[in-house]
Amino acid sequence: MKTVSGPLGRRGFLKLSAATGGVIALGFTAGCGQSGANGNGNGGYSGDVAITGLASLIHSAPFFIAQSEGYYEEEGLILENIQFPGGLDTVRGIDSGIGFGTSSTLPVFIAAESGMDVRIFGNVYTAASVDFIALPDSPINTIEDVRGKTIAVSTPGSNSTYFAERTLREAGLMPGTDVQLVSVGSAADSWTQVSQGVVDVAWTASPLSEQIASDAGGKVIWRSRDYVTDWSDTCLVATGAFIDENAEALRGWGRALQRAMDMISNDVEAAAEVYAVAIDYEPEVALEALKNSQNFFSLDFTDAQLAAVVEAGKEQGQLTEDPDMDAIVMRNFLT
Repeated sequence: MKTVSGPLGRRGFLKLSAATGGVIALGFTAGCGQSGANGNGNGGYSGDVAITGLASLIHSAPFFIAQSEGYYEEEGLILENIQFPGGLDTVRGIDSGIGFGTSSTLPVFIAAESGMDVRIFGNVYTAASVDFIALPDSPINTIEDVRGKTIAVSTPGSNSTYFAERTLREAGLMPGTDVQLVSVGSAADSWTQVSQGVVDVAWTASPLSEQIASDAGGKVIWRSRDYVTDWSDTCLVATGAFIDENAEALRGWGRALQRAMDMISNDVEAAAEVYAVAIDYEPEVALEALKNSQNFFSLDFTDAQLAAVVEAGKEQGQLTEDPDMDAIVMRNFLT
């Protein structure tokens, strides 16, 4: 994504589009400010919602579908999707005034440990989302083939670095000894480095993985979820105060998202048509991306998923202690 500087929107947050690199608001425009129940009897709400990587990551498909198909409207919701570049940025935006949204799961636990009053009340995407891709004529065809090679990752401490190191170890390879990791930045930057022959394998994530395969013939060598079977990649999060004041609106949001997830599960072709328009991808690329992720959308948690995220945070030094799950995770809020 292009770095953008310039005027800040209300509450001082950049409204970024990963698809265009422009400073724009994504989604239907809400009225100025935010309001609670609007008297329609179903927890209506008008305002902003903070979303990590809205236009660039597969976990956001249900948000686009729910809005485009009118599921939000049927719940009395008028939402303006505000994209944030990373999970911690998203959580800070939620804590600083937006009130709710979706973030990578680990940053919520990090924020809670730092004293923020944030709660997780639903899962979103239940698979490790980082993929590793190479040029079509590369001699690398499996993870075992990267011995002696280089892998482009984002930055130290990032998801791409964590999953590169973890999956390599799972495959019997030692990062830094058998394989060298090179920090290059975004997934797009990573693919550029591979295309120029600087490194051998790039990190990426759906739907960019499928877009690269379609445009440049890139081949996915392995996906993190092939080695990490329990994971909560993104979740629904809100401040405690926001939940107290807008519980029915949040439950309506959950119902709308569940309908979108059901559409992905039961009619993926129709879901892909909506998703393709929303992210400005070719329909066949959007369809391939959704098919690859069709089984990983869920509002429900498992203990193993949450434990895996916490363990990753502790391993990377981002968490210093086990979080109070009962205080942070509202398992039955949407049921």
